[in-house]
Amino acid sequence: MATTSVLYVHRRDAKTLKSRLETENLLDKRFRMIQSASDATIVLENCNLPTTDSDVDAIASGQCIAVPVTDECVGRFGIRTKETNNKAASPSEGSWETYAIASGRQLCPFSSSALGNQNHAMISRLLQQNCDGRIEKSKQIDTQADAGILNLTKIQCVVIETLVNYYTESTKKSDNSLDQKELASFQEMAKTSVSSLSIKTCPKKLEVMGDDRTLVVPSTAFLLQEQETTNEFHQLLTNITSQTIHISRREDEYSTMCKLQQKLWENLASLYHSPRVVRRGDIDPDSGVRESGHRILWPLPVSITSSNNEATKCTNHGYIPQSTGPDSPGWITVTEHKISQSFDLTRVMFSRGNVTEKKRFGLLVQPDEYVLDMYAGIGYYTLPALIHGRARHVTACEWNPNAVFALRHNLKTNKVDEKATVLEGDCRLTLRALMANKTAGNGHYFDRISLGLLPSSEGGWPLAIECLNRENGGWLHVHGNVATTEREQWAHWLCRSLVSLSKKNKCSTHWHAVCHHIERVKSFAPKVDHYVADVFVGPLNSPLLSGRKGLDDVNATGVLHSGVFTATPLHVSTPSCALDTEGVIHQKWMM
Repeated sequence: MATTSVLYVHRRDAKTLKSRLETENLLDKRFRMIQSASDATIVLENCNLPTTDSDVDAIASGQCIAVPVTDECVGRFGIRTKETNNKAASPSEGSWETYAIASGRQLCPFSSSALGNQNHAMISRLLQQNCDGRIEKSKQIDTQADAGILNLTKIQCVVIETLVNYYTESTKKSDNSLDQKELASFQEMAKTSVSSLSIKTCPKKLEVMGDDRTLVVPSTAFLLQEQETTNEFHQLLTNITSQTIHISRREDEYSTMCKLQQKLWENLASLYHSPRVVRRGDIDPDSGVRESGHRILWPLPVSITSSNNEATKCTNHGYIPQSTGPDSPGWITVTEHKISQSFDLTRVMFSRGNVTEKKRFGLLVQPDEYVLDMYAGIGYYTLPALIHGRARHVTACEWNPNAVFALRHNLKTNKVDEKATVLEGDCRLTLRALMANKTAGNGHYFDRISLGLLPSSEGGWPLAIECLNRENGGWLHVHGNVATTEREQWAHWLCRSLVSLSKKNKCSTHWHAVCHHIERVKSFAPKVDHYVADVFVGPLNSPLLSGRKGLDDVNATGVLHSGVFTATPLHVSTPSCALDTEGVIHQKWMM
């Protein structure tokens, strides 16, 4: 697409106007007609009378058609309009001037003839369809070129269109003409090159995140290398730029490729109707607060684009905004099961794979319960407990300041802040301070505790036992990454460990641990799954167990699976996901 001169016309008159213009050779056949754009430049001085405010509004709202025309046509339209305004003359009935509303300039797609073949037109037309997945075959395929395009994904089409547009802008002559043979050859080369890119470099689909449809690009997708070695996308852009401009310095070449890359982000955002594009980043396993590695690729702020060095760096790897909070560039809202969750995606992690588990946990919570969320984040399980479970009160612990900020915001936004207490800092310290002010047996310890920390929440088990209701015990929802083959072993080891901790905590000797259910949340790695074990720890005559199916005849620690209870042996082999003696989990077994 490119910006060109147009005449605006009501949809009902578009074909008639085009026919009249074509007869007088005033139609710019390099481009195709398109819906009027809201950001188009409308030349109101050249409006053909009578033009009303509703006509102008119709253009701005996309209710009109933009017809690409020659500069001569625009000039004649302006002269004729002035004559009409001065009542010196009036356009003859049925002439093209009587149909045009106004002149202006806006982006229009290239026509098939301008590109030398049908491919570009086919790409532009198909990109207007649903942007997910591979292009579906039409009922009729007009040309052999169309058939070739049908084998491309829509993301590949956007990449090709970006490259072709760059080529046309870089090689057109002073009179805006193009060498059609060279253009056709370039487009075929672009299509072949993009088709050969690996899925790692050019994915078939991209993730859309949040209520505003933020586009998330994988960490390896469309990435330029800054070292001497180059990857396939870097090599592709090197080949493209070498054919269009003479570059004397390597840094100039890299800067040009980054500008082309930035245009790709803009075009992908347009395809997915996204307001921004971010590059996915891994969570640093050594980071205590598990900060997000996501970085914003597009749009870049003026403070970055004004600096060439910063712009070339950020268009490839993205940037972290200086500000945070609502209305900041990184702030996003994700609504799940009618719960609004807002956070800064460049500072706080968010897992979409836990969506069903959040709702499940909320539905397990009972209205009269005191709930503890030991690793609250932005309120992943705190909010469902309050909104779906209607808990009496939830205490939420979190030590990432950015997550705490989002947590408080979400509690207030969802109108449940009066039923929650936020403890900021290390829960091993904040909870013990809280427990020190309680009197054993007053019934205001916790009935249900969420231990939603990965890869293991084992470090929080002793403290969780201390926080349980001293009379009736309570439910622990224990998260962990576990080898698929060790699922049952992990459950029995977990139960035996919790009973041992309860005895060390001087709880009643009649306390047991019963794993009532194991929920598979998602796959974490090959042969490793994220599980949640629902474990009751306390006396088996506790009122918290009343009405529980399958527990009527249970009189010992064990695991309930498919309605069958299996007692846990006194000695259980330690699973490979357990912490070592120094409290460290070694993740080599997950590789």
